[in-house]
Amino acid sequence: MTEKQRIKNCIRFRNVDRVPWQINFTTQLGDLLLEKLGLRDDPGLKYARLDEFLGNHIAYVRNRGANSLREVGPGIVQDEWGVKWDRRIDRDIGSPVNCPLESGRLEDLRLPDPDDPDRYAHIQPIINANPNRFILAKFSYSLFERAWSLRGMENLLIDLSVNAGFVHDLMRVLCDFNLSVMKNLTAFPIDGIYFGDDWGSQKAMLISPQMWRQHIKPCLTQMYDQAHRQGLEVFIHSCGQVTPVLDDLIDIGLNVFNPFQPEVMDVPELMRRYASRLAFYGSLSIQKTLPFGSEDQVREEVRQRLSLARVFGGLIIAPSHDMPPDIPFSNIMAMLETLRDQ
Repeated sequence: MTEKQRIKNCIRFRNVDRVPWQINFTTQLGDLLLEKLGLRDDPGLKYARLDEFLGNHIAYVRNRGANSLREVGPGIVQDEWGVKWDRRIDRDIGSPVNCPLESGRLEDLRLPDPDDPDRYAHIQPIINANPNRFILAKFSYSLFERAWSLRGMENLLIDLSVNAGFVHDLMRVLCDFNLSVMKNLTAFPIDGIYFGDDWGSQKAMLISPQMWRQHIKPCLTQMYDQAHRQGLEVFIHSCGQVTPVLDDLIDIGLNVFNPFQPEVMDVPELMRRYASRLAFYGSLSIQKTLPFGSEDQVREEVRQRLSLARVFGGLIIAPSHDMPPDIPFSNIMAMLETLRDQ
């Protein structure tokens, strides 16, 4: 079986010869691993050699062009929506330092061009370099996260209570933009879309499930419907405790939930409850076991996940988020060797 076939069978709860895995990492850790392993990047395909070494099953393409970020100050980048991000500590995401819609006027929004060829120029080379991997188009900051990055988190949470009309209109604009980009992706042989949209904290959702159903679910329904019409699997990355809306997500067509954090969710119980209905991607602890556990504890956690996958199916084993640089190299190797030896 190829990596792509394993992922597809896993998502459909069909037999696989090996449980698939994916080991994602932050830029800081990726650079450290390249140095530690003596690997060199392929020109134009950053971390391709590292993905090959790790045996990753998924290759990501992104929903932005190479020129969509520009440096506007030391460690400060501005994205195509006009949001500036401080990346002096977090080199991958950063923290927003301005809110282009702080005024609360939708007419102040500068909408990127979904038809800009630069947005799609990187996709085919990645597909060509990964013929056996599952190709996943990554829509980071796809809806709620894009809304709060534009408006400011506090402002948006207030808007949800006292200015629902503005929130509805903003979500509609963001959804239409996503639908336009998704339509353009029909030009490429990709396998799925991975929407990024965090709705939870460690203990509860950031907004009530009822508010989520009112303002977010209608747009997700359209986005998921279009993805399926294009023959694509639907993934969602939503950190935190969002169990109250898992059934809603299944109802509107979600195929795979990520990051499946063991500190937040009951991994065995949810796999049992949703067997044959929802696949999961993640489950290995980056808050406890991987950074602070022993090599034997890492191996045991991986074996437990492999056992669950064999019983219930539908699990892509992975660290529950991109691994940060505080995870010891020995623990990374213990995880990888256990996955390889299954």
